[in-house]
Amino acid sequence: MNFTNPYKRLFSALFFITMLVCLPQISQSQETVYTLDNGMTVILKENHGSPMVTSMVFVKSGSKYESEYENGITHFLEHLLFDGTSNKTREEIDGSIRDLGGYINAFTRKDMTAYLVLLPKQYIDYGMTVQADMLFNSLIPEEELPKERKVVIEEINRDKDSPGFAADKFFTEKAYAGTDYNRPVLGYKPFIENIPRKTIVQYWRKYYQPENMITLIIGDFKTDEMKNKVENIFGSVITSDSVRNENQLSEYTALKGQYRYDTVANVTSTYINYSIEAPHFNTSDYLPIDLLCMYYGLDDISPLKKALKSGAEPLASDVSIGLETYPEFSRIGISVITSNPENKDKINEVIESFFTTAAEFNADAESVAGIKTSVKAENIYNAEKLHYLGFMIGPMMMTAGYDFVQSYPERLDSVTWDDAKAAASRWLSNPNYITTTVRPVSEGETPYIPYEMDEEMITTFFDTATFTDTMYSPVPLTYPSTDSVSFTIEDKAEYHREVFDNGLTLIIKQNPTSRVFALNVIGKNRTVNEPDGKAGITDFVNRCIEKGTYTRDAAELSRDLTKIGANVTLYDNPWIPYDDRYTSRSYSFMKFETIDEYAQKGFNLFADMILYPSFESDEVENIRNSMLGVLGRNAANPGKVARNLFYETLFSNNKFANPIMGTSQSIAMITVDDLKTYHKNFYNPANMILSITTNKPIKEVQSWAAERFGRLQSLPAEYNSPQIPEPNFETKDAHTELDKEQIQIYIGSSMPGATDKDASAISIASAILSNRLYLNLREKQGLAYSVGAGVRFDKEFGVNYAVIGTGAENYKTAVEGILLEIDKLKLDGPKTEELNKAKNQTWGRLMSAKLSSINQAYYLGLNEFYGYPLNYDAEYLSQLADISIEDIRRVTSKYFKTDNYVITTAGKKLE
Repeated sequence: MNFTNPYKRLFSALFFITMLVCLPQISQSQETVYTLDNGMTVILKENHGSPMVTSMVFVKSGSKYESEYENGITHFLEHLLFDGTSNKTREEIDGSIRDLGGYINAFTRKDMTAYLVLLPKQYIDYGMTVQADMLFNSLIPEEELPKERKVVIEEINRDKDSPGFAADKFFTEKAYAGTDYNRPVLGYKPFIENIPRKTIVQYWRKYYQPENMITLIIGDFKTDEMKNKVENIFGSVITSDSVRNENQLSEYTALKGQYRYDTVANVTSTYINYSIEAPHFNTSDYLPIDLLCMYYGLDDISPLKKALKSGAEPLASDVSIGLETYPEFSRIGISVITSNPENKDKINEVIESFFTTAAEFNADAESVAGIKTSVKAENIYNAEKLHYLGFMIGPMMMTAGYDFVQSYPERLDSVTWDDAKAAASRWLSNPNYITTTVRPVSEGETPYIPYEMDEEMITTFFDTATFTDTMYSPVPLTYPSTDSVSFTIEDKAEYHREVFDNGLTLIIKQNPTSRVFALNVIGKNRTVNEPDGKAGITDFVNRCIEKGTYTRDAAELSRDLTKIGANVTLYDNPWIPYDDRYTSRSYSFMKFETIDEYAQKGFNLFADMILYPSFESDEVENIRNSMLGVLGRNAANPGKVARNLFYETLFSNNKFANPIMGTSQSIAMITVDDLKTYHKNFYNPANMILSITTNKPIKEVQSWAAERFGRLQSLPAEYNSPQIPEPNFETKDAHTELDKEQIQIYIGSSMPGATDKDASAISIASAILSNRLYLNLREKQGLAYSVGAGVRFDKEFGVNYAVIGTGAENYKTAVEGILLEIDKLKLDGPKTEELNKAKNQTWGRLMSAKLSSINQAYYLGLNEFYGYPLNYDAEYLSQLADISIEDIRRVTSKYFKTDNYVITTAGKKLE
């Protein structure tokens, strides 16, 4: 960074203190809702479980507020507000938050934009000042527009490359025609390329008014003190009467009738979507319909899902149903994906049957009660994550109000299934809906092409329109000093570790302030222990674990999990972005969480799932069908293809390279007997690590584990350890051609493992490299929306990599740019400020990840797998303190290769 950094002493201050890793004490949460004189609504929610605070500012600004000639401006503006203010440069905005071990980000939806910071409590007033500075003092510099245009266009191209893009566009075009929700958040390339600065400024001034915002602050603070901070920071912003303007939104016309639209497109699966008119959130039928949708969304219980996904030849691989809520209307959304286009008519028949039978269907009473328990439990889980809680409640808060969100669990609790049936008779007996079917294009058919804005039309509009580009008068802000502030971190938890006679390792963390009981199981050395020709069998087994035990079929198991509000995660969810951060070739994981009152019941239930899965043949075939559907879609995803190709090329002739989910060929060949045998061997006690976080006494939980796991007989088995990859003495490259807008690039090499003395320095070097790639390739050159570097460790070896998704025409520039940044880091090393920022950033991310009980349990198991001690956080903090500029130069020179590396690509590669 090219400015004087007032936080350069921050990291050294970390080592004079201890670490606090405790959990939210939900019962002591205090909430205050009020309005500032300038009209900004403020919600303060105390949560003293961890020494962190998040501030989220929600703006009523999204694609629904845009005109035809503004489509994409909200999201574009969100990017531009990070490009500098009258007080801070672009680098200072992002860098100063990272310097403090914090996180800053923003996101845009159709109906709102949100800006968030997450910081240790000592620095939240600094983070809130940054937010106010961005929102009201941004410069929107003309010289940043070309770069930011390129970044957003790459984001648009990445969106186009997603497997279901055409199906989603076709559905939105039909289902939301005539509403303000038919415009894409990202907009269109011609608009982004041509929008002038004055248009952006006018839009910014119109919508970014305090009265159009809600600020939600959650975390470890005292309300009276926080009120003063909010007043000092946000209260000085004055609403500008000169630009105040009522939003000109379309008048909503409810759906009448039933409309079907079918087409073909460049997709690999068949997508069937329904949008069904539903009751508004302020009507008496809303909560009953919501309860009905949640019941019909339950895996293995929902009659709709069972009809579509069960049997020897299931009709669909993926089914979802939910109530979509907007300020003007609500819709029931049903989404079905099948790999067989010929199933589409039968699928529609099943859904039509849902309409005719819902009003008469008698739901399982225990499952209905379980839904209500799950809603309450989910509030407790989310409260641990602070900013994630904001993500979850923000959209509904902006739609229906904070009072609605807060009263929702109690109001839902009073809804009966008879209420749901009565509402279904009114809304589903003769429903009003739009449905679309999009199937793969066959030879001779003309595929659907999503709408693209006409460039001549948009340029003509901008040439003739009149705009006012008067900037805000600068809001006076005083940035607080952080020179004398240090983290206060103190570990108050108690720990227990033991190895049972059968070889299973048990770790318990006891913290009396937590209301969450969380358990994680790690299976060691995943891919290298999968039998030849059966890659992906671990993933297959894990998916079977939630589909029934010796004593419960899939429906009974789902019901019993719902009754205790349990969350179970056994594999990567392909619909959740970045959810695969916990998924590794080195180990498998199984996560479970419930609330304290169901701790023992939940423990025994999850133990049954782990130890005694039924592997019922119909369920196995359903899972196989679902996996093959995901694998088929992944085959058209440049990022996933390039990543698997990277491991395949780097670890040639090494089973560690096997894809985590396997291949279509391997999954098709795995039998029920294969699954049973592998489960017995891989989840043998000697190959498992069981880690638990709880408020229960350690001895009590230890007795549960000893009873259920300690008595298990350990089978005689030999386990493979991953082979250290062969040294690479030349550059290796591999490419998979895909008809896509972008090309995904992976560049990297092997390196030492997690237990090596250089591991911490390598992690920091990768963080520095990632920051430089982001700054130079994205922020300065606009080559990509997503670019960065990372490391993945096994015990004895690891992998470092840089990754970027960019236009095919940028391939050479992107590769040269990555290699140049590596060489510069080797030659010059980092600046002191860079090094300190990377240390704080790495530590802050780790602490943020450990806010939740379930992630604490996961990392306890992971540290054990790596051979780290129980108090490894303190040791790791000490290691970070000792890393020097010379260490970074040394490990970069030794392990980050620019002469004999592996480079893999997927997408469109120009000759």
